[in-house]
Amino acid sequence: MEQALQVYNSLSLVTSGILFWSGFLIFGFIAKRYSKVFNKNTFYALLLIAPSGILIYSILLIFRASLIVKDAKINDIILIIAYLFFVLSSLFCFISVFKFNKILNELLKYEEKK
Repeated sequence: MEQALQVYNSLSLVTSGILFWSGFLIFGFIAKRYSKVFNKNTFYALLLIAPSGILIYSILLIFRASLIVKDAKINDIILIIAYLFFVLSSLFCFISVFKFNKILNELLKYEEKK
């Protein structure tokens, strides 16, 4: 029973990581279109790259839960690295969304002045 819950946990972790990553990927493609249409830097590359740390986080947690790694010290190191990737990815996602939002607000103000 416990092993079945562990498998379910790993599958939900990977699925949620992929869904979260794909959402930011779509958001990055939208920002790229805005960049081409309005000839403004929307930081779309950062939006496309930043969520990759979330996938790395998911992969490292699955690797940690697998039967390959038995040593508790290595498991702790893997967990720390996974959380580091998650935090950095979240920070870069926040920065890129904030910058894109700033560009969109500038475009809205420009449109209201017309």
